[in-house]
Amino acid sequence: MIETLAFATTVVCVAGGLAVLGAGLAGRDRPERALPALAVVELALVVQAIADVTGLLAGDRPAEPGTHLAYLATSLLLLPVATAWAANEQGRWAALVIAVALLALAVVVIRAQTTWRPA
Repeated sequence: MIETLAFATTVVCVAGGLAVLGAGLAGRDRPERALPALAVVELALVVQAIADVTGLLAGDRPAEPGTHLAYLATSLLLLPVATAWAANEQGRWAALVIAVALLALAVVVIRAQTTWRPA
């Protein structure tokens, strides 16, 4: 696990989630503006997943391998599913879906980081 990438991803997810939530609550319901940032977050998650799988193949063992792999899969799927869902919604709900996904993703990244540490 790349610790600095996990930290940066968490910070961007929290900041982005709060920004999208604030924009949605203020009535500026344009979550498609966040798509470039969401793509960068997803790219960072893919890089993190590749690093984790490479570490597993190299012999590193997380404290909770099953839980870690579940968090890893969730981190890769959460944002694309939320983005697709938000694309079908209109107005504030679309912004809320993206904001909740980003904030949940911050928690998932932190939890994955926690489970990676050896017991």
